[in-house]
Formats: sequence, structure tokens, C-alpha cells
Amino acid sequence: MALISLLILMLASVALISSTDTSLLTAGNLAFKRDLANQSERAVAQIRSKFVSGALVPETALYNDHLDQNYWAHALPSTSKKLPGIPDVLIASAKKDDINDAAAGIRLRYVIDRMCIAGTTVPDKSACTMGSFVDDKGGGVDSKKVSVDLGPVYRLTIMALGPRNTQTFTQTTFTH
Repeated sequence: MALISLLILMLASVALISSTDTSLLTAGNLAFKRDLANQSERAVAQIRSKFVSGALVPETALYNDHLDQNYWAHALPSTSKKLPGIPDVLIASAKKDDINDAAAGIRLRYVIDRMCIAGTTVPDKSACTMGSFVDDKGGGVDSKKVSVDLGPVYRLTIMALGPRNTQTFTQTTFTH
């Protein structure tokens, strides 16, 4: 009887150790994914600066594709069933201009696409998704509700590659 009890305790301890190893591995991978998400958020500001002080400042520059800036003047297709909503060009390419952090072992690959139909130069509501701003506070007797039409919407998609083959995707939209 004591031998059977000892055998059961041994099997239980092996299962507990195995479970602990799996839990630690899962927790470690979640930590890597969270770090990659944070790194992607930091990269958003760096990438958006191209619209303020970089090659994409002139409005006319936004009418054409600039592959050297990872910019497309039209909405990029996404046909992957495994990664819906992620532009195909992001997954298929191996960009030499990725944002690299060699010390952390992180590589960020990104694309910017204007949410317009291909062939659109000057953006308008019929061919582009346009941003808008509406003041929620409402109007009064002497003032009207503020409503402003903004320019076209741009989508920034970042694929972050990190240690242990960790991979995350981040998407954000903005107007310029």
C-alpha cells in the first residue's frame, strides 16, 4: 500500500513540475509579446514623423507610392486567411529598412497605406476614407456644433519580430 502511495506521489510531482515548466514558458512568451507591443507603440511616433519632417511632408508626395518610405498611396490588399487585415506586402517582403534593435533582438517592419482606391491622386470622399472631427459638446443658442472634415485616413501596420520567434502585429489609423 505504501508503495502505491509513493508511486502516486511521484507521478503527481512529475505532473506538477511539467505544469510549472509549461506555465513559465507561456508567461515568458506573453512577456515577449507585451514587450513587442510596447516597442511597436514607440515606433509609431518615429514613423509618423515622416509626415511632419520627413520625405512625406508635401501633400503632393502622398499622391504616389514611395516604396523607399514603405508608403503606398492606395489601400493594400489583404488576402491571407491566417492573418486577415494584414497587408500582403508586409508579410511577403524582407525590407532592408526595418527598424532594428540588435541589443534587444527586435525587428520592426512596417507599411503605411492611404485608404484610397488605387489610381486616386487628389483624395475625395468618393474614392477615399476621410477622417472627420465632431465636437461632442454640441452647440448653443449662439454657437453651432463644430464639425470639421479632415484629410484621408492612413493605416500604419507594424509587424514586430522578437526573441523566440515571437511575432506581433499592430495597426493604427491617423489623418494628416
